[in-house]
Amino acid sequence: MRKFSAIILSLITIVLADSTLTSQPGLTIGEDAPGCYAPFLESGDFFLGRYVGPKAHANLKSPVVFSFFTTSCIPCRKEIPYIHTLKEEYPGVSMFLVNVGENKQKVSAFIKAKGYTLPVLLDRYGKISEKYNAQVTPTLIIINENGKIDFYKQGYKETDNEMIRQSLERLYHPKKP
Repeated sequence: MRKFSAIILSLITIVLADSTLTSQPGLTIGEDAPGCYAPFLESGDFFLGRYVGPKAHANLKSPVVFSFFTTSCIPCRKEIPYIHTLKEEYPGVSMFLVNVGENKQKVSAFIKAKGYTLPVLLDRYGKISEKYNAQVTPTLIIINENGKIDFYKQGYKETDNEMIRQSLERLYHPKKP
């Protein structure tokens, strides 16, 4: 009986963690995105405030996409290639892969082996994922130019692709030359 209960509890946990597009505790659509800093995998530092909000740098101001991942996450390996195709369609949107809790060498080897080209942020100690309630990978968050949470989901299903695209379409405004 205990084994059966453990199996049922495990299945319920998996189902609940699958994909969520609703507000999560501590993260609500329309609220200010928490400020954050992270080192880039290659070099340099990322500060969210450079991209969104009232003090954003004019040359960087754009909506921001965070795709939280780990190297062992199988659904992440489906979502990340989709994010790559979106970057080609929406070049004015800043898209970042955010690795949660892994060392630089492991992440670098994984990114290179997969051929991913999006910029990678290292959330080595999980502080950003904690602020953004991204305990499940993948978690995808879209922040508008004003610094507000516009889209949030945990898990990955191909049926999510259209919702992601609609959110980007709503926010994307190509810069005029």
